[in-house]
Amino acid sequence: MASNSSEFRQLLQRYQQGECTPQEVRHIEAWYRQLGAEQPLDLTSNEKEALTAAVWQRIADRTARDNEHRLKSTGWASWPASVRAAAVAAGVLGASVFGIQLANSPLVKEMARQRLATAPTPATWLLYTAPAMAPERRVALPDGSFVTLAPGATLRYQRVKATGRRIAYLRGEAFFDVFHDAQHPFSVLTDQVVSTVLGTSFRVRAVAGQPDVQVQVRTGAVRVSPRAGAAGAGPVAAIIVRPNQQAVYSPVRRQLWRELVAEPVQLAPQSFVFNDRPVADVLQVLSAAYGVEISYDAEALRNCTLNLRLGSEPLFDKLNLVCEALGARYETADGRIIFHGQPCAAE
Repeated sequence: MASNSSEFRQLLQRYQQGECTPQEVRHIEAWYRQLGAEQPLDLTSNEKEALTAAVWQRIADRTARDNEHRLKSTGWASWPASVRAAAVAAGVLGASVFGIQLANSPLVKEMARQRLATAPTPATWLLYTAPAMAPERRVALPDGSFVTLAPGATLRYQRVKATGRRIAYLRGEAFFDVFHDAQHPFSVLTDQVVSTVLGTSFRVRAVAGQPDVQVQVRTGAVRVSPRAGAAGAGPVAAIIVRPNQQAVYSPVRRQLWRELVAEPVQLAPQSFVFNDRPVADVLQVLSAAYGVEISYDAEALRNCTLNLRLGSEPLFDKLNLVCEALGARYETADGRIIFHGQPCAAE
């Protein structure tokens, strides 16, 4: 079976798509039966969450189709939507021996309650919510991705069967850790923008009552564009957002722009102890550590050196210390840093 987390998530993805071998299906369902039981289950908490999501989606897809086909002869199409949803969800819970065997697991009971309460079309959409007055909620999607919902956020998720494209609709704020799948892009839609990735981690903030939408990238790259037909949407070109950058869209101004996040996070280990080091080297170290482009006039800084010991300060604090030592300054523009330094005399 899977030897690491990536292989495990790929296995669950194939299972959800019905592409596993019979032996792999038996292993996955055996793992699932152990959730909430006393016997040890050699999976991480993240893998358990992904396993739960994948198996439930597979059960929902299979049993909901069967129930809809069976109920059509009883005037199913004329039933109110809420009644149809409850009927299909009930079928999901009890339509197979496998589902019945799992009913005693506390985790499964919670999943069942969630489906009955919130999923209007179990065969098509998964719905996740985070109560406004509760802590943030972390959920696993059937494709192996993870989403952390901020309080008050709502997420709907669907994998389009015809294309395999992964689509999520978000209201509120959420952090996405998307499972890499080059053949099946993952798109997050808000009322105003569309963010499309292959596999990366990023935050989307589309909070009711706040006019602007923000998309902050932690790793990878995200393509952001206004949604066609959205309020205020016009001929605005899409932009690519990279680590420690964010896209901001203002429907009022009909503008989409790129900028650095307020507090860039360090992405790669680096030593920040500089003993008589060229300033150009210092700036390159900072750029590599934070994944942020820093432009400067190499000729002007050719003779400039620094003796400086930096620690765990935020990036902008580090730059302030460099500027103080050199009498320099910097500015930010379009998601990058522009460093302005005075020429130094040759020794």
